[in-house]
Amino acid sequence: MDAAVFGIALLDTELRYTYVNEALAQVNGVPVEAHLGRRIAEVVPGIDVAAAEAELRAVLADGKPRHHTVEGTTAADPSAEPRWWHNAYSRLEDSSGQVLGILGMVLEITEDRRIRQALDRARTRLALLDEAATTIGTTLDVQLTCKELTRLLVPRLTDVAVVDVIEPDDRPGRQLRLRRLAMSTTPALVKAGRWFGAPGSLHSPQATSVAARCVTEERPIVSNSPGDEQMALAAPEASRVERYRRLGVHSSLVVPLRARGRVIGVVNMMRAGESPAFTAEDVELVGELARRAANSISNAQRFAHEHETALVLQRALLSERTRPHVDVECAGRYLPAGKTAEVGGDWFDSMALPGGRTLLVVGDVMGHGLEAAATMGEYRSLMRALAFQGWGPEKILSEAQRTVEALGLDRVATCLVAEIDPAAGLVTLAGAGHLPPLLLRRGLGAQFAELPGDPPLGAGVGHYRGTSLRLPPGSVLLLFTDGLVERRGEDIERSLEALAALDLDPDTPLEGLLDTVLSRLSVSPAEDDVAVLAARLR
Repeated sequence: MDAAVFGIALLDTELRYTYVNEALAQVNGVPVEAHLGRRIAEVVPGIDVAAAEAELRAVLADGKPRHHTVEGTTAADPSAEPRWWHNAYSRLEDSSGQVLGILGMVLEITEDRRIRQALDRARTRLALLDEAATTIGTTLDVQLTCKELTRLLVPRLTDVAVVDVIEPDDRPGRQLRLRRLAMSTTPALVKAGRWFGAPGSLHSPQATSVAARCVTEERPIVSNSPGDEQMALAAPEASRVERYRRLGVHSSLVVPLRARGRVIGVVNMMRAGESPAFTAEDVELVGELARRAANSISNAQRFAHEHETALVLQRALLSERTRPHVDVECAGRYLPAGKTAEVGGDWFDSMALPGGRTLLVVGDVMGHGLEAAATMGEYRSLMRALAFQGWGPEKILSEAQRTVEALGLDRVATCLVAEIDPAAGLVTLAGAGHLPPLLLRRGLGAQFAELPGDPPLGAGVGHYRGTSLRLPPGSVLLLFTDGLVERRGEDIERSLEALAALDLDPDTPLEGLLDTVLSRLSVSPAEDDVAVLAARLR
């Protein structure tokens, strides 16, 4: 036993050392003589003595050998870093069966345990990065993207995770303003949201705060176990120190969100209670997650800006409507697609023409975004200009096609033109690749008008045909774009049948009729824009 390379100890029934070899003395950092007659707690107080002695007493009681892993520190390691040992215990008896004590064999496994921990951390890192690739940026919603990041961080890497984005402000000498878009906490810190600002709140952190420094210096900033004075400087507001202490917050890590060469916000993480301080590995991992998330957040911000710009443009164009004649009642609606899709090029219009006639137009420019909305404005202005030339719907579309070719408009548009002549009780229709209108007549139910199958504007065909239908007083003509009835994975014929099957009374106020149509057929979130125009001959 003296020559063994692993530690060996003999303990009596009172768990006092009666023998140790030199190998164990070196592990414990205590001379052999200093062990004898002393208990474990007196020699190696840096381990979990209670757990070790519990195992030893169990061996003394039933004689069954046991294995036990011990974690802690000994006097042999001045760095005070945790170490691990694997212990094997056997009961010692004499020939008559009397219990004499315990034989303990100690083998250090610190290096093996550290390698295993490093592998576990590597697996955790890879798993988080893999999960980030599939769970962050699933939509073009800025707030949801930020929430996806905080949900990934809590509770695996932190107790509190906050994403703040920089609020644009071009004024000279401006103070940094951050908009809180997402916050996740462990259940024990759920009150932190109420104390420190819920998503949507705006705040200006003091210049000495870790958030402000992170934005200015464009680097991660760690603050582990700061004193009250240091914490007052690092917090967004000095008054928060008391609240941090009450929550048990002891460490923070702030990482910049960089995209397209600039900082767009920060990820602020806090640990509390028994959670460990942030390490260099934590900084590296969170930095990688932030880099990936920042691109998704930036893309969502750009989309939101373009979506809002296009929506404002389209609404501005749609608001400039002329009016029908007094004997024709009109009501129209435009519904933009949901936040996960771009604004399209749908439009509707109604115009009073000479001779008591009223012209109705509904169209849809192919594509989405600012270009589609701008092209929609060109098509709409073109149709207005041609409408006052005294031509019928088929001639208007034919001339529109020639003008589109001359102007070089590169976006195709479907269009439906309807001219109502109250004196003759007729409506003349012409379509360019557009869905037919729905006609509601008293006593006859709902029927779709039959249109010649002519191609969209911009498709290169310059001749369009028209058709005329009887339109008795009280009849309603419903024009719409395909966003009302087109559904992904669903036959459009079935959707059109569902529209015709709605209980629509031509005597209902037009606004109420549109409410019924949109509430019964629209889906949320909308996959495409919807434009609807209803007209009734008084």
